[in-house]
Amino acid sequence: MEPIIEPFINKVKKVTLNPPHIPFISNVTGTWITAKQATDPDYWATHLRQTVQFTVGISTLQQEPNRILLEVGPGRTLCTFAQKHSDVVGLCSLRHPKEKQSDVTFLLNTLGKLWLYGVQVNWSGFYTNERRYRLPLPTYPFERQRYWIHAQKQAHTIGIAQITQGKKPDIADWFYLPLWKQSVGKQHITDELQMTVVSNNMHSVIGEEGLCPEKATVLGAVKIIPQEYPNISCRSIDVVIPKEVSWQQEKLVEQLLNELQAQSSDIVIAYRSFHRWVQTFEPVRLEGGKGETSRLRQGGVYLITGGLGGVGLALASYLAKEVRVKLVLIGRSHFPAKEEWEQWLATHDEKDSVSHKIWKVKELEELGAEVLVFSADVANLKQMQQAIAKVQEQFGQINGVIHCAGVPDYAGVISRRTREITESIMAPKVRGTLVLDSLLKNVELDFFILCSSLSSILSRKKFSEVGYCAANEFLDAFAYYKTNKDRIFTVAINWTDWQDVGMSVEAVKRFVRGQEISNDKSLLIDALFPYEGIEVFRRILNSAVSRIVVSTQDLTTLIERDRDFNAQDLLESLGKANFSKPTHPRPELSNAYLAPRNETEQTIAEIWQKLLGIELVGIYDNFFELGGDSLLIVQVRSQLQKVFKQDLLTTDLFEYPTVSALAGYLWQEQIEKLAIQPVYSRAKRQEKAIEEEAQMMKQRRKAHG
Repeated sequence: MEPIIEPFINKVKKVTLNPPHIPFISNVTGTWITAKQATDPDYWATHLRQTVQFTVGISTLQQEPNRILLEVGPGRTLCTFAQKHSDVVGLCSLRHPKEKQSDVTFLLNTLGKLWLYGVQVNWSGFYTNERRYRLPLPTYPFERQRYWIHAQKQAHTIGIAQITQGKKPDIADWFYLPLWKQSVGKQHITDELQMTVVSNNMHSVIGEEGLCPEKATVLGAVKIIPQEYPNISCRSIDVVIPKEVSWQQEKLVEQLLNELQAQSSDIVIAYRSFHRWVQTFEPVRLEGGKGETSRLRQGGVYLITGGLGGVGLALASYLAKEVRVKLVLIGRSHFPAKEEWEQWLATHDEKDSVSHKIWKVKELEELGAEVLVFSADVANLKQMQQAIAKVQEQFGQINGVIHCAGVPDYAGVISRRTREITESIMAPKVRGTLVLDSLLKNVELDFFILCSSLSSILSRKKFSEVGYCAANEFLDAFAYYKTNKDRIFTVAINWTDWQDVGMSVEAVKRFVRGQEISNDKSLLIDALFPYEGIEVFRRILNSAVSRIVVSTQDLTTLIERDRDFNAQDLLESLGKANFSKPTHPRPELSNAYLAPRNETEQTIAEIWQKLLGIELVGIYDNFFELGGDSLLIVQVRSQLQKVFKQDLLTTDLFEYPTVSALAGYLWQEQIEKLAIQPVYSRAKRQEKAIEEEAQMMKQRRKAHG
C-alpha cells in the first residue's frame, strides 16, 4: 500500500470529513476513535498500513457491560477470536461454508438471538411490504398441562424426520426436481483404500526431465490424506511419457499396471525408462572452511522476502556482517517510513512487534548496510513490480534473492478447508516464487535461495497442514526447475525448526496456549539456534546443490520413526492432555442450558466438556460457540469413534454442531446399519448357495466325462 499513500492523502484532503455520530473502535489504537483522528487524512493513511489492534479493541469494548458483538460477513473467524476472551457474546450473521443449512434460516436465527439478548429490533422495518394482523390471545395464562395418549411401544425418534404415510392431499406437494449436491470427504468409506496419483515430469531423477514444479503441490495431499483418513493410503507415481507411440509406451503402461496391482509401502515413486526409483536421503558433509570462495560480493544488493520475520532478519544480519551490502527487506505487514521511526518508538513500548523490527533494522544500518524496507505482498505481481522497480532505480541491480516469505497453516483438516483458504496459505511460497521468477527473468542472479521446510519430509511435522506441505513441495521441485532452465544457482533448503525465531516458535506458542503446557522450550529442544542457522546458511550458500535437507538429528532414524507415526495416537495424547485441563463455567450463550436426556447425549456432552474445559455442556449448545476449533473437532471425532464404535467424518461434526443433533445423527446411522445388515446377510447366503450349486454342477460334468 505504501506507493499509494501520498496520492491517497491528497484525495482524502478533498473530502469533507466529519466527526462520527456513532462511536467506533479504531483499528490503529484499539481505543475509541477521536474526532481529531476521524477528520485527519494522515490517520486514514496510517489505517491502511498498520497492524489491526484486535485484542486491545475487544478489551476496550468489554469495559462496558452487556456488549454484544455481531460479525458482519461470511464465516465465524472474528467471532472465534472474540470468544477467546471471557464473557464475550459473539454472534455471526452468515453460516460457515461447511455448515449445511439455509443462509436465511441462519440469519433469522441470529436476529432472534440478538432480540433474546435485549437488542431492540426494528420489527416495522423487518416486516416492510407485509400486512400484519392483530391476533387476540386469551386473558388467562398458559398452564401447559400435558394430556397425551402414549403408544404401547414408544419409538426413539431423535434426529429422524417423521415420514407421513398415504397420499398427500395437496397436488402442489407431489413434485420433485432432480438436483446434484456436492458430497469431496462425505463418502463413509471405512474399508482400506489405496489412492494412487500418476503424474509426469514432477521430479528431477536423472537430471534430464523438463520439470513442471506446480504439479509437485499434489504431494501435499498425497502425504497428508493418510494422516487424516487412517483407512486411506496414498502414493505418487511420476513418469516421463515417451514422445512417440512405440513399444516404450506399451512398456510404461505395463509398468503402471504392475505398480497399481502391487502392495507397497513406498509413497513417492518415479519411473524412468525401464527403471523404478524411490526417493531416499543420504547424508552429505558440508565443511565450514573459511578460505573458500564466497558467492557474496562487496556492495552486493540482496533482496529478502519475509525480510522482517525472525529468520529473514537473522540472515540479513549475517549478510551485513559478512560484507558491505545493500539490503532490500520485503514484508507483507505494515512498516512505518524511516522518518516516522523515532515517533513510533516514542509512542510504543519495547514489546511492540513493529518497534522490535525498527531496532533490528537500525542494527543492520549500524553494521554498515544500506537498508530499504517495503511493505508488499510477494504474491501480488503489481506490488512486487513497483518494489523491484524502486530497488533498481535506487541500487541499480539485484545480485541475490532469499525467499523466506510464508504464512503458517492454521486452517485445520482437509475436510474443513475451502479452495480459497488453501490457496491463501500456498500463495507466498508458490505464487510468490513465480512472481519473483517472472520479474527477475532477465537478471543474472548470483543465487536464488528458497526456504522450504522439513515438513515436506516428516509426517509428524505436517499433520493438518496440507497447504503448508504442498507449498514446500513446490519449492523443492522449483529449485531443480530453475537450475536446469536458467543455470542460476538455486537451492531449496528444507529447514528444521529454529529456536527463538520463525514460524515454528509461533506455532509452538499457539500449541502451548491451547494445551496449557508451561514449558514450550522442550518442544524445540533439537531446533537450531540462530547462530547455528546462520552457519548452516553460509555452508549451503557456498555449495553446489539444488536441494538440501537440514536436520540436527539423524534423518534416516527420523524417517523410520516417522513411518510408524500414527495420527490417531497423536489425537489421543492431545485428548488426554485436554482432559486434564481445568474447567471453567459455561459461557453465556443465546440458548439456555438443557441437560442431556439419554445416555448418548450424556456421553457426547462429557467428551465436549473435557476437551473444551467447560463444566456443563447443554444439548443445544453449539460446539463452535463454545470455543471449538478444527484441531479440537478432530479430537472430538477420535473420542466419539472410540466410544461409539462408529465411523465419523469431521464434516459430520460441522453439519451436526450440537449435542442433540449429533446424537440424533449417530442413532440414525445405527438404525440404517441394522436395516441393511439382514439384507446383506441374506444376499451373502444366496451368493454362497449359488456358488455351491455351481461347484456341484462342475463335479457332475467331471464325473460324466
